[in-house]
Formats: sequence, C-alpha cells, structure tokens
Amino acid sequence: MKGTERRKAILDWLDQERTLSLAQIVERFKISKMTVHRDLDALELRSALKRIHGGVVAIERSSGLASSPQGGTGQGNCVVCFRPASQHLLYSLTLNNGEQRVACCPHCGVSAHLVLGDQVAMALTADYLTGRPHPARGSYFVLGSAATPCCRPSMLTFEDIEMARRFQTGFGGSVGQLEDAIKYLQEEMSLHRDGENCPHCAAMARRE
Repeated sequence: MKGTERRKAILDWLDQERTLSLAQIVERFKISKMTVHRDLDALELRSALKRIHGGVVAIERSSGLASSPQGGTGQGNCVVCFRPASQHLLYSLTLNNGEQRVACCPHCGVSAHLVLGDQVAMALTADYLTGRPHPARGSYFVLGSAATPCCRPSMLTFEDIEMARRFQTGFGGSVGQLEDAIKYLQEEMSLHRDGENCPHCAAMARRE
C-alpha cells in the first residue's frame, strides 16, 4: 500500500473509532513505528487529526459545547474553558451522534459530562504520569489534590489505582472513579460559586 493510500485509510479508520493507539496502527498496517510517526506527523500538519501521547484522536469538526468570546473554540482548545489541550491532561468525549468534544483536563471533562449527560457515549482520558489514553469510566481520579496543573479544583486521572494512591499520598486529595468525580464537582460548584475555580464551572454554579 502506498503512503498516501495508507494515510487515507488511517483517517477513514479514525473517523469511525475517534481514537487510535500507535500499537493498533502498527498491527493493522504491518508497518514500523517510525513509519506510523511519519504518517501521523504528515496528517497532523494538515490538521487532519490530533496527536496525543501513545495515539491520535479525531479533530472536532462541528460546533463545540459552548462558544468562546471569539465565536468558536478553535482546534485543540477546551470546549469548556477554551484553554489549549495538552497531551498529559487531554480528556475527550464522543457523543451518541458520533461528534467529539475535547477538554483541556479531567476537571473540564467532568464538567462536560454534567452539561451533556446521557449524550455522552464514551470518554477517554490520559494517564497523568504516562499520557496514555484509556477509558474514563475505568480510570481512577485523584480529586482535590494540591497539584493543580490546569483548572481548579484539581482532577487528575490514572490508569492504575496503585499509582493514583501513591500520588494521593504525596499531594493529598481523594481517590474515586468517574461517578465520584461527577458528584465531587457538583458539590464543589455549589460550595464555591465565586472561588478560584474554572470560570465555566463558577458561571454554572451561579445559574443554579
């Protein structure tokens, strides 16, 4: 298969799956990791996809969760607070209609869950230590720790519960899963309506 044909096939596959790992692409096309990296670099330069640590996600091509002051979220920007999304904090949600929402961190990802509710078909989050994407529903959230690399209150996700507990030992907070994170954010929104939290969450709390 020629490189152009393979890259088109990767995009078609990504359009169906919304997220792919490097290992999946290597296995399916029987090519080396270096070839995969070259293909993905070329596609990212065309803004055809977004690279994350260990894989790729489809780029949102429809309107976001909310409009930014400039009239749109922009590619790679959080649909909740409009900050640029980083690989080690990226949180993506796929809706029942196939559309995708990208959040800058698990805090905003959980905030999007609160807004979208049953519209969310699947969510992926990145392990805070490795950046590796994995399902949010099976993730372990460290809630309210002293480490605040993005929005507040801090929410960081880990693929392994032991690593989550070790992080908690050093930085505080509590460990829970997605349902706990949703409940935690709801409580924080009601308690700290005008505090130093995500501006989107503060606005949501004031509307309640």
